[in-house]
Amino acid sequence: ILLNMVLDFLATVNPNVLVAAATVVIATLIYVIFSAPPAKKTVNKIYPYMVGMATGNPKYKVTQKEALNIAMQAKGCAELRNVLERIYTNSRISTRHMAIPDFTEPSQRDPNDELFFPNDGTYSLPVQVRQEKYKEVAVPLVTDVCKRAIADAGVPLHLIQKLVVVSSTGFLGPSLDCELIKNLNLPRSTDRSLIGFMGCAAAMNGYRIAMDYAKNNPGKYALMVCVEISSVHTTFKNSINDAILHAIFADGAAAAVIAAKPANEIPKGTLAILDDHGWLMEGTEDGITLAINDDGISCTLSKYLPQYISKNMGGYVDSFLGKHNLSRSDVEFWAIHPGGRRIIEEAQNGLGVTEAQAADSWAVLDNYGNMLSPTVMFVLERIFKRHREAIARGEKGYKLGLAFSFSPGVGAEGIMLGQI
Repeated sequence: ILLNMVLDFLATVNPNVLVAAATVVIATLIYVIFSAPPAKKTVNKIYPYMVGMATGNPKYKVTQKEALNIAMQAKGCAELRNVLERIYTNSRISTRHMAIPDFTEPSQRDPNDELFFPNDGTYSLPVQVRQEKYKEVAVPLVTDVCKRAIADAGVPLHLIQKLVVVSSTGFLGPSLDCELIKNLNLPRSTDRSLIGFMGCAAAMNGYRIAMDYAKNNPGKYALMVCVEISSVHTTFKNSINDAILHAIFADGAAAAVIAAKPANEIPKGTLAILDDHGWLMEGTEDGITLAINDDGISCTLSKYLPQYISKNMGGYVDSFLGKHNLSRSDVEFWAIHPGGRRIIEEAQNGLGVTEAQAADSWAVLDNYGNMLSPTVMFVLERIFKRHREAIARGEKGYKLGLAFSFSPGVGAEGIMLGQI
């Protein structure tokens, strides 16, 4: 009956009105269908993380007392001998590692290793000779460290298709990247990036490049390695800055295999890299300067560098944490670059970090000195080991932490790590 009534009504309506009404209805339906917001897709966030990691040093372990004795005998330090002992003993360094035997007691030297520097006590060599020695000692060191990092990761070699090599103490072409592809049997198609002259913060730049590759190439891995051979650039000159350098700098390497996966595919308890952050401090250009000279690669540290760090680190860290609505109280571990006693002290002062909270940085400084770019990775290695042991015991481990170091500029570069 209702249908008949509707049909009777439509029969009395002007056909033009019916067409107009139908047009309005169809237009309305089209608008509703195509203007409705699309259904939200579920996107799993990708987190980069270190699948494997390794650190290493050259074979010569030198005590600070041994190194001081060598410096006291150097001709160029004749006018500094009254301050050398204070510089060395106040460094809070007990031992360092060197790739050359020149700073080791004769009884501890490998008889197959010749002294690198001439016997005239000048320690004068052209930069080309120093660079050749760098390559000679760096290649076996980085090869060993990378092999152990890959073994720790348990990753097939053909899946490592990005190589990032970091160093501020050696500049070669072909460089260590080519040697590593040969020695590790990596694919010849491996993408390569070299980072140089970013000083102590260069590992953070290496992480950034490796993370970007891993996030944009699912299923593939990046290998990042830092190596510094400062010992070949030693010069004993009549300079307090030079005395500080040969009192704290050392040799070492560290490597990490980086992947990026959704949280549900990452092993539970893993400390993933949540973010990275850099900040170029204003008015600090003289803080850290690097140069390639006729007689080697040099570093000049401003007497104001500790002050720059103390003044700026609070703002740097707060801005980093603020991006994630976090505060310093949320940070459970601090991997401060062990750049020297004053560097750690002033970072602590600027951040309100206690001696206990910076214990890993102090331990690395004590046992290894400042190895430039790999040093902060030695700190992270200690933290990761403790974290994994806690997880294995059924404990919570660390939830959040920061690692940072300093580049010429002065720049602060860091990464935020959080448990997935």
